Amino acid sequence: MLTPKTQQIVQLAHLMRDAPFDPPPGDCLSPVGEYNLRLGIMKELRPELVGTFQDSVTCHEGHPLIVEAGVCLGGRDAKPGITVYRFANRIPLLFEGGADVATIVAKKRVRWAAYKIDVKKQRVGVFVSLVSTKIPFKGTSKEYVGEDAHEIHDAIRECLMACGSQLKAQLAKRD
Repeated sequence: MLTPKTQQIVQLAHLMRDAPFDPPPGDCLSPVGEYNLRLGIMKELRPELVGTFQDSVTCHEGHPLIVEAGVCLGGRDAKPGITVYRFANRIPLLFEGGADVATIVAKKRVRWAAYKIDVKKQRVGVFVSLVSTKIPFKGTSKEYVGEDAHEIHDAIRECLMACGSQLKAQLAKRD
């Protein structure tokens, strides 16, 4: 049996958990920006088509988060299929690519055929940049972001779908 003091602490904890708080502002973050992301992709890969999108500020575990994404078709040194380039606070994540949330979303959670993109025949480059005061890395090595963060998963998916819509319009115009 809990003492009255302990019961009050438990009630206070439940009230704090259920209380609505405004999301934190994102003005403390420094994203690359949609324009600069597009320029970087075009400079480094020289693709045929590029679509970029920057999501609005979201919240993950009380910390502000911005997701930026870019999708390109073709380009120099591009391999057939999907190649995912991942960044966290402007720093490239080079290891454990298969377990990262960006790779999982790009390869399994987005229906590229809906955007007239055939990932088996075309060379698709996917760029995902997470900007936050607290990136939810898995493990102590900070090599990848785990898939258990649903807010991040959904934000990446929405950004990639917005890029796909841009590419679909560009493909329709080209054809």
